[in-house]
Parts: sequence; structure tokens; C-alpha cells
Amino acid sequence: MDDSLGFQFHEDADCWTIARPPLAESVAATIVIPNYRAAATLNRALLSALGQTLRDIEVIVVDDASPDGSWDIVVEAMRHDSRLRGIRHKRNCGKPVGMNRAIACARGRWLAVLDADDWYHPERLAALVALGERSGADLVADNQFFFDSSAAQTVGTAWRESDADWELSFDAFLAGSNAYESFNLGMLKPVLRTDFMRRTGLGYEEKARHGQDFFHLLDFFLRGGKAAVADRAYYYYTQPFGAVSRQWSHAARRRYDFQTACDINQRYLLAARNSLTPLQRAYLKKRSNRLKSLEIFFQVRERLAARDPAGALGRVLRHPSTLGYLARRLRHRWIGQSAPATIDRLAARAPRVAPERAAQVSVGTS
Repeated sequence: MDDSLGFQFHEDADCWTIARPPLAESVAATIVIPNYRAAATLNRALLSALGQTLRDIEVIVVDDASPDGSWDIVVEAMRHDSRLRGIRHKRNCGKPVGMNRAIACARGRWLAVLDADDWYHPERLAALVALGERSGADLVADNQFFFDSSAAQTVGTAWRESDADWELSFDAFLAGSNAYESFNLGMLKPVLRTDFMRRTGLGYEEKARHGQDFFHLLDFFLRGGKAAVADRAYYYYTQPFGAVSRQWSHAARRRYDFQTACDINQRYLLAARNSLTPLQRAYLKKRSNRLKSLEIFFQVRERLAARDPAGALGRVLRHPSTLGYLARRLRHRWIGQSAPATIDRLAARAPRVAPERAAQVSVGTS
């Protein structure tokens, strides 16, 4: 590659890194974009990250050995904006490995994630960093717009929008993380204080190929983190399966590995059993049971597609709880699936974070 712009290269056993000096010792925020075979949408994600109104940022793209030309897009973008850095894996490792590698070298005081098929509203980082500073939270997150890529349209928000900001407790997080729902609080896209992550050792669960965000958030609360959430949506989330188009957003997407997610969930439950309250243990047990039901449900579908009704029936008989999820699916198909009200209820009951003006008055009169 032409290094006339002074690119800095580094190679180790697992990856290559590239940056344009000079690099400031610290910036307000780091945005990490994990990428694998997302060449069709990566530029949109990059433009939204680099176009934030909060300008004191860096963007790190971690390319997971994509074969589709994604890396060329990263290098070309670096020619135009020195705030961009790249990490390219020599072999496919999974999103959690890439996230942990980016966390280790991030220079931002706050750290945000942006999946390569999603994008940000221009005000996202400015709004959420401000929320984090005035609330004292270690983690802030927001509502999300749902985007159906096949229909090329935004089809709603994760929950009802308002101007309110609220505290998210561990109990509320678990109550709002129903694995059966198309969206739950385990799918929030957090912005975290980098010093909290490094002080507590918080990272991403590297054995999880799916559901990494939930385990990251679960681990955050287990390490004593304080969280705040904005009802306003600033994150555009591409639905894996479009609500309007009824099409997969990516040809490689079919279904998640629910069994591995169930196994990891059980491991966290057992490891933290002495520090969890009875209610928290019950929520995590329920999540394990639902993940198991989801795995069996999709195994049944696969057996039927393979014209093996005996195999499908055997799985249902061994795991009759799957019938409850099947009934739920049928009910939604016949009656229609309304947006889950759980998060709306949790938001309404949660303690409010004082608005910026009120927070300033309070500080000035204390």
C-alpha cells in the first residue's frame, strides 16, 4: 500500500494494525466497528461514526478476516480522515475477540460499539456522553430505530420514544431480557467508561458467537456497574429478519446458536450464584430455559425440512416446553405481533436522571 500519508503499520501473530500519526494520547470517545463481510454497509457505518457532532473521537474498525473487500474500504477511508484506525485479523476469530483487542488499545474516555450493518444518528455520542457525565453512570445506552434492509425503510423503535432518561438497575435489565422477544434489553448498544472496563476487567465473552451483547451487559452488572438509558433513539439497528419484508438482511444469516448461548448463560448463573438475589437467579434460569426451547424449536424445523418427522417429534417429546414457544409463534402469526410493552413499563417505573438544566441548578445550589 502507498504510505505517502505516513501510515504506521504493526504486525503480530494474530493481526495487522494500521494508523495515521500523530495519535493523541486521549480522546473523548472511541467507536469500535467490528466487521465481517459487511462491505455493502461498512461505508455507511463509517460515515455515521466519523460524522458525529462530537468531533474529539477515534474510530477503530476491526476486520475479522473478511473476504469481500471490506479492508480496502477501511484503508481508503483512512486516506481522508486520520481519526480512523484499522485492525485486521489474519483468521476469523469472532466479534468478541475483535472487541477485546480494540478495547485494549482504545484511547477514548468512553467506548462505543457500532455494528458494521448499523449506523448512528449524528448526535448519538454527544447526547450519550453528556448523559453519562451528568448521571455519573458507567454505561449509557439509548432506544433504537429498527431498519428493514430489504424493504429499505425504518419500521419503528424498540420502545416508545420520549425525552426521558432513566436509571437501569440489574433487576430491570434481567426483567427486560426476554430471549423470546425480537428485541430485549440484552440487545442495547452501550457506551461505557473505558476506565471502568479496564479497572474491573470487563470485556466480551469470547466463546459466544451470538448473544455477545447480553453477556457483556450481564458481566457489567455483575461487576457493579451503574447504567442509564435514554428513551430517545440515536442508533439505527438493522433487523436480522425484516419485520415488513420478511427477508433475511444478510445471505449468511439463518439462525443463532442458542445452545451455546444457553450453556454460557448457565455458566454465568453458576459462577455468580452466591452474589445473585433469588429474583436474579430466577430471571437467569428462565432465560436459560427459553434459550433451550429456542434451540429445540429450530432443531425441529430443521428435522422437518430434512423430511425427518420422527426426529422432529422425538425432540418435542424430550423437550415439551418447546410447545409453549410454538404456541407463541402461532399466536403472533395469526393475531399479529404487537411491540413488547415490558421495556415501556420498566422505563416508566425507573428513577429518572435529572435533565441537564435541572442538574446544573442542583450543582450550583449545593
